[in-house]
Amino acid sequence: MKILKFLLRLTFLVFLITLLSCRSQRFDPSKITMRPRVFIENAAPVPIIDEYDFIGVQIGTIDNIFTEDTGDRTYALWFTLDRRSAITLQKESIRRRGQALQLIIAGQVVGFHVLQQAITNGVIPFVLSNNLTEENAMMLYQELAQSITHLQAELNDKKG
Repeated sequence: MKILKFLLRLTFLVFLITLLSCRSQRFDPSKITMRPRVFIENAAPVPIIDEYDFIGVQIGTIDNIFTEDTGDRTYALWFTLDRRSAITLQKESIRRRGQALQLIIAGQVVGFHVLQQAITNGVIPFVLSNNLTEENAMMLYQELAQSITHLQAELNDKKG
């Protein structure tokens, strides 16, 4: 009898773990509020990186070298790309040195990155608009982080 109870508990535990792990990979379409895409400035309107290529985002600040005010900062987002997109970015960054990449969300240019050298690590920073407040930069970052998480879950659902 004890063995039967143990097996029932073990079966229930395995079922519960399986259920929870499946739920963690599910996506919520309502939480995909932003679909970031990267375009080459003054080129064909075809993204070289789309919303499914991003796997992570971080936010940071850049000192404004044109002012003495140490509090005057510009915000930037550092995006991490999947392996395939990192290779595409590396090729494009070599081929298009001197050109600018534009981060576009909902048809609006949100940030830019001037290609000065090959990007070989799969991480691309975008400088955000100078007039973006800290509060708005953090809101943008949080929405992007949430959207990227759910976009990746959506992509995984479609694959498997």
